[in-house]
Amino acid sequence: MLFNPAKLGGHMIKIQTAFAALLVLASCATAAPTSAPPQSTQPTHPTTSERNPAVQVDALLFLPPAPVANSALEQAERAIVRGPWSAERRAQALADNSIDPFTAFDSVLGASFTAQNFPATATLLTRAGRAAGFAGDPVKFRDQRLRPFVSDSAITPCIEDTPRLRESFSYPSGHGALGFSWALVLAEIAPAHADAIIERGRDFGWSRVVCGVHYPSDIDAARIVAAAAIARLHADPDFQTELAAARAEMAAAYPPAH
Repeated sequence: MLFNPAKLGGHMIKIQTAFAALLVLASCATAAPTSAPPQSTQPTHPTTSERNPAVQVDALLFLPPAPVANSALEQAERAIVRGPWSAERRAQALADNSIDPFTAFDSVLGASFTAQNFPATATLLTRAGRAAGFAGDPVKFRDQRLRPFVSDSAITPCIEDTPRLRESFSYPSGHGALGFSWALVLAEIAPAHADAIIERGRDFGWSRVVCGVHYPSDIDAARIVAAAAIARLHADPDFQTELAAARAEMAAAYPPAH
């Protein structure tokens, strides 16, 4: 075959033209406006720098999906949330909205059970509550279950109805996981009172149902999250150190039953 510079020149012009067209298309694609990704609603329990992902469980792996919205199961749960509840129980639900392990469990452990009197226990409960309270957040964003009072106007929450509360998700209950993690840890370091502590932890979580901000299945899932989170924390050296200090502190005030 004879070499033909003119023909080669024609091919080069075509290649250069095609390449230029590709550059224009790429430039247009880059410059073209794209729709912004949907903004995630902030979790009920905001992330803090003290959260340690290395000792977090992955609730996405073990929690089943939330009940389907407006399904027969959810309708049955909504009827439970509606009550009726006594004024006394609603008042307790409002009190249980406070995120304070000492006021949550002083009905069992007495008025002297305060953070000032039990600093090592306070440190331990802070770590436990943070681990459990955060662990369910990925499932919240996966399932995006609306809270009962958002879906049913007949339900009035016992706490202030704010946009932040409405826009946060219901399943699982971070508040419920937080409270039950406290119960699990306190039952371990004050074994003489374990039964009453666990019962109080159950009631603390159930207050979220009475309050109208969670379904029963949200609380059931929260207990699973709490149990998993505390089990995982037992393998953490820092938790073990804090647990030993809190156990010694509690044993002096609440001697184990013989």
